[in-house]
Amino acid sequence: MRPIVAPPWQVQHRAWECAFVLREEFWDELPIEHRVYVEVVCRTHPEGLGWLDLARMFIVYREHAHVRV
Repeated sequence: MRPIVAPPWQVQHRAWECAFVLREEFWDELPIEHRVYVEVVCRTHPEGLGWLDLARMFIVYREHAHVRV
């Protein structure tokens, strides 16, 4: 089911980039559930990410990278 308002492509792409940064720079620090989620996002095309995916990825990124997205 498609949302009524799709997330902006730039925001989807930024969440996808965050997943790659987490995988490359913070992999050893991530708990297993975050590793699985990061890998799923990395393998998903940015346009396939929905609102909940974006929110969760930004939360995980902020938690581990200690920077605001």
